[in-house]
Amino acid sequence: MNRATLETLFNEHHSRLLAEARSMLYDAEEARDVVSELFAELLQRQPCVEPGHELAYLSMSVRNRCRNVLARKTLTEKVTHLYALEQDTLTEEAETDRLNRLQTFMRSGLTEAQQRVFRLRFGQEKKYREIAAELGISEVAVYKHLVAALTRIKKHFNA
Repeated sequence: MNRATLETLFNEHHSRLLAEARSMLYDAEEARDVVSELFAELLQRQPCVEPGHELAYLSMSVRNRCRNVLARKTLTEKVTHLYALEQDTLTEEAETDRLNRLQTFMRSGLTEAQQRVFRLRFGQEKKYREIAAELGISEVAVYKHLVAALTRIKKHFNA
């Protein structure tokens, strides 16, 4: 798929793909993020898709990405709930120690870009698009930095 074909597909099918994502996620902002990330990734890696099957490929990709978002949401909700339960049992001193260990790891275990993206996403609760605009990077880059940061944090604290 070359750039011109991708632009044509975007112009022809963007609203349909957006509606499909919105129907699965029930969140217009997240739906826009999913569709934008898809086209950003396609622009970078330009996959080979059989002519005539582009719409099927795009629809399947949007559905898969939405499922991933929903799976992460479910996991995030579970983690948040468990964290809240754990908060009730932790003393203030233990919580302070835990936060200090996380901050120390973030300074030494994450790259500067990962730290900035992590803080903007979770500290300021910004959307991928807002972070990308603020840092002057693509939404795909924001996603990659977040995945790398979360993976490193998870490995460090589960080790």
